[in-house]
Amino acid sequence: MPSFLGCLVFFGVSVTSELADLWAFIGTMVAFIVVFAIVSIVASVLMTGAVIHAVSEQYVRQTISIGQAYRFALGRLGAMLGAAVLSGLAVFGMAITVIGIPAAVYFGVRWLFVYQAALLEGTGPRAALSRSSALVKGTWWRVFGIILVIGLIVFAATVILGLIPVVGGVIESILVTPFGVAGGTLLYYDLRVRREGYSLGELALELQISIGSEGES
Repeated sequence: MPSFLGCLVFFGVSVTSELADLWAFIGTMVAFIVVFAIVSIVASVLMTGAVIHAVSEQYVRQTISIGQAYRFALGRLGAMLGAAVLSGLAVFGMAITVIGIPAAVYFGVRWLFVYQAALLEGTGPRAALSRSSALVKGTWWRVFGIILVIGLIVFAATVILGLIPVVGGVIESILVTPFGVAGGTLLYYDLRVRREGYSLGELALELQISIGSEGES
């Protein structure tokens, strides 16, 4: 009997130890996934900001500086992240209700330019949502149509490049993703020109560059 009880105790300790190891492993994996997701989101927002700045530099015929683009985006990273989180959570919350999908699409288009507003106009996260909505107001269907075309082009290119082993994904990240951001940024400027008579001088002021001295920042 004592030996039988000893076996039970040993077995119980062994199972408890294995369960503890399993939970530790699961905890580690969850922590890794969370950290990876956060880093990916931050990197994506930073890259988006850099592409917006680079496109804007080209708009005023400046020599594009990758380093300057990332430094500028880094300076407004907090505002862009905040705007992305606010708009993303709101749209996601609408979409998961299924019946809220039309509302998610509607507000997704209205908040399409939160990155540009936060980066270029120096707005805070909530103000970026309001600013984007103001730009889209009265032109929702036009903006939706243009973004739909851009999205279809990006989707088709992604599918085609996905068929290319190894290098397909690299080419996609280098060319296709920035293309979508660039298209949205040009549409943003188009709306500002139409609504506000936006000029290259105002753009240069927002980018903190001089049109008369190409290459300066």
